[in-house]
Amino acid sequence: MEDIAKKIEHMRGEFGWDKSDTPLILAKSVFVEAGELLEAASKIPSDQQEILDEVADVLMYAISLCTDANVDFRWVIEQKIEKVKVKYGAK
Repeated sequence: MEDIAKKIEHMRGEFGWDKSDTPLILAKSVFVEAGELLEAASKIPSDQQEILDEVADVLMYAISLCTDANVDFRWVIEQKIEKVKVKYGAK
């Protein structure tokens, strides 16, 4: 997964997005792409590739938010998993 984060950062650098992206821009982008994911998943019949493309967009923006904050996205997910376990009383 670290390789994926590096590929995302390389792509952002190639297009200059690493200089222009702000947390607000990235958060808005997650929101927009999540809407596109919802739209793609709502189609009947659904287009699996379109859904997966939108999932990738959401993930790339979310990973970029973590990278820009100097936080490992895996750690963020692990922390959230622990919170969910506590909240819902996992055994």
